[in-house]
Amino acid sequence: MDETTELLTRQWHFPDLADEAALARLWKPAAALGWFDRGSLAGTVALVRATGAAACPLPVMDGFVAAGLLTTAPEIVAGIAAGDVRILVVAGDPAAGTVQFTECGTAASHVLVLPPAGGRASVRPVEFAVPQPGLAQPAWSRLHLGGPEAVVDVDPERAAQALSLLRLGLAVRATAAARRSHEQSVAHAKVRRQFGRAIGGFGAVQQRTATREIELVAGELLIEDAVRRHAGDAPDRILATELAVSHAAAVAPRIQISAHQTLGAGGYFEGHDAPWLFRRVHADIALLPTCPAPRGTVADILIGSATGLPAVDSTPQAAAMREQARSFCAEHRSRVRLLDEDDDPAVVAAMSAREWFGMTWPAADGGRGAGLTEQLALQDETAYHQLPVANAMGAVSVVGAPVVKHGTAEQKERYLPRIRDGRLTFCLGYSEPEAGSDLASLTTTAVRDGDDWVINGTKAWIGNAHTAEYIWLAVRTDVDAKPPMAGISMFMVPMASAGIRTEPHRALSGQVCSTVTFDDVRVSDSARIGPVNRGWQVITDTLTSERLLLATELAGMSRRQFDELLATVRADPDGAAGPSGSDGRARLSGMAVRVQAVNLLLAEAAAKAESSAVHTARLTSAMAGVLAAEVAERLSRDALEILGPAAALCAPDAPGGGIFEQGLRLSILAFLGGGTNDVQRGLIARGLGLS
Repeated sequence: MDETTELLTRQWHFPDLADEAALARLWKPAAALGWFDRGSLAGTVALVRATGAAACPLPVMDGFVAAGLLTTAPEIVAGIAAGDVRILVVAGDPAAGTVQFTECGTAASHVLVLPPAGGRASVRPVEFAVPQPGLAQPAWSRLHLGGPEAVVDVDPERAAQALSLLRLGLAVRATAAARRSHEQSVAHAKVRRQFGRAIGGFGAVQQRTATREIELVAGELLIEDAVRRHAGDAPDRILATELAVSHAAAVAPRIQISAHQTLGAGGYFEGHDAPWLFRRVHADIALLPTCPAPRGTVADILIGSATGLPAVDSTPQAAAMREQARSFCAEHRSRVRLLDEDDDPAVVAAMSAREWFGMTWPAADGGRGAGLTEQLALQDETAYHQLPVANAMGAVSVVGAPVVKHGTAEQKERYLPRIRDGRLTFCLGYSEPEAGSDLASLTTTAVRDGDDWVINGTKAWIGNAHTAEYIWLAVRTDVDAKPPMAGISMFMVPMASAGIRTEPHRALSGQVCSTVTFDDVRVSDSARIGPVNRGWQVITDTLTSERLLLATELAGMSRRQFDELLATVRADPDGAAGPSGSDGRARLSGMAVRVQAVNLLLAEAAAKAESSAVHTARLTSAMAGVLAAEVAERLSRDALEILGPAAALCAPDAPGGGIFEQGLRLSILAFLGGGTNDVQRGLIARGLGLS
């Protein structure tokens, strides 16, 4: 147990000792441990997170902000650090004699009253506090203040920075409290038995648990991003903070309620931590309006400026790759790509000339050992700019990566140069009429016959089958294998092989997908990639990167839709989205938060994959895939509601060039590709230990 946790356990043991007196007892020893020193913002946020998990409203962020504003009053700063000056920071009129809705009011000695637009801020003593009983526990207070003991001039920029940090502190504390309730609900689901089994094995519980984990991880990444930008004085730090705050305000209460559903009646009574965490989450979110957003909402910031969402590349190499890709895309593409459009040979050749296909492969296989983050940056930009290279890009990860890892020298020589040149066309032969997300239950068979294999069965919903040269095919080579995935093998089968029949179907998206039937299709053993009956490993070895690339393609298109929507709204802000405070702007803010959350999840998953944190990378990539699919659908739908019927047209002069209605039709596939969202949530829940 670290000293922070030990102090909170000893001095603030909720629910038994969590009252106003406990706050007063906690303040001084917390100061002795350096909680109110003007240290790093990251360190302060870590302390705020710890207090949130303990449902404790000790105003650690207030102390950090006050110390930063009171540099001309060093004696007060020293008093804050020592715990002698127990200070709160509130936004308001410095001349007002009272302050409403304050946490820790009975324990505080002073208030720094900060005019939201900047001006003369004053430090004033607390003469007396009147408790305001209600949701918050300990209760909020109405404070009656004495005359100023110190006055400082705060310019508008510093005031905005201070308000932004105070709002961030509330978001951090609420998110941490929600995280703690979530963790308790997961632990409960593992041991609580109903109907003869642990409730963590019930699908509804797993779905709720996975949803909470996705929302929490996304929120925590948004917070980390805001902290980094504040620490580096980035120009978009206030926007990044509002993205994090908006997310917390929307999801922290929802997470708390969902956790209570899993905890059941045992979590409803105050002998349990959950009621105290419930109070903390809702009280902190309720306090956000008392600390006004310094630049308005996320939508207000984006509409009123030329800025877009903050870039989230996790490495300098990825950022450099993104800039190269943007320059390339600007030269080669401008219009919205039709969903059933083939790759453009000229664009593919230009990308190949830059050695972008297979750049993550080892040098011995024709690559340059680039990182996954670089490949994802390229994938994101080509999707964003609607570059017609999807098949060539897909071949790199779906076929190329397994061949690099499991292929023979002859197979590498046969396939890899063509993939690097962007000339290998393929389709993906996984799904079957009765084996979609459950790939282990596939029934298409391959039976050994001398040096050949004979394949029989049916694959369904196969995109590009009518134009592909090869099918990357998963088949069963051991019908009695236990477990079933132990009997799967992988083949690279020419689509021109005798016995292959395709029946094309037009999908909602406009894409052509096919039912592909194999009737005694004979292929050489040289078509097999990897060992016999080890196809599951061939698939899963590259599954994380495949899922990330699929999610990145979705995210890139969603980001393009968001920017197209933003450009349309900027041309007529009040007419398109309504004035500040409107439902349209609230929708736009929500879209921005979700798009940014997906981008951060993708960057985090890629960084984990590069660091060989395999389990975490798989879990995070699944979360990114689920969220990317949901964002794609919600964004398209909201765009149509904001822009009206014109956004439902597919024409060059339609809003966004028709990208919104195309995105909406494609979004259904996003829920299905790589395994349905329900299945992915089940995998996430099992990754958290529920079964």
